[in-house]
Amino acid sequence: MTMPAKRATRQRPNSAGRREQIVDAALKVMLAEGVYRTTTRRIAEAAQVNVATLHYHFHDKEEILLSVMDLLVRGYRAVLARQFAEPQPLETRIADLLWFIWGEIKRAPEEQLVLQEMTLYVLRQTGVEHLAADKDRIFLQLYSDSLRTAVDVGPDENGRIEQLANFIYTSFVGILNQWLATHDTDLLRAATATLILAAQDTARRLGLGC
Repeated sequence: MTMPAKRATRQRPNSAGRREQIVDAALKVMLAEGVYRTTTRRIAEAAQVNVATLHYHFHDKEEILLSVMDLLVRGYRAVLARQFAEPQPLETRIADLLWFIWGEIKRAPEEQLVLQEMTLYVLRQTGVEHLAADKDRIFLQLYSDSLRTAVDVGPDENGRIEQLANFIYTSFVGILNQWLATHDTDLLRAATATLILAAQDTARRLGLGC
């Protein structure tokens, strides 16, 4: 799934995979230096292209951010699809999903910092504030899609799955932000275990699977 764009853009070229080269370089710069300190000039240097070439492929920094978000989301979606290819009941899926996501965060915490910075950055830029809502909606869908494929979830339960996914997602974002600030892993693990129990109880209250 790709990030939706709400502003009109003309079709951009992609000579010899140049767009992918620029996006990969942008992500590396953001991971190393942060979103706010990342400029189009710095991205061009990292991609080993000149600034004119960069702007031939992308209008501005915000369009590059959009593509970086899409790159990360596609990666996360592929990882989740591989991890949860086997059938599971919803109660087990809730627990395994949260522990797996925590493992991925622990593996690459700098990506989480970049995602947080992206949200704050676009909220401060006139005309592209919607990208923050787009990002939030797509990451929420990663949760709901993973829960929806549990073996005891029926096709008529999408609305309730969305409610459950929103509860889990918004709660876990708070836990994640606390961990990014404190790096208190014991506290995160305790809070995650509590969230799993609360989510499983919420699923039962919604009449889902478990």
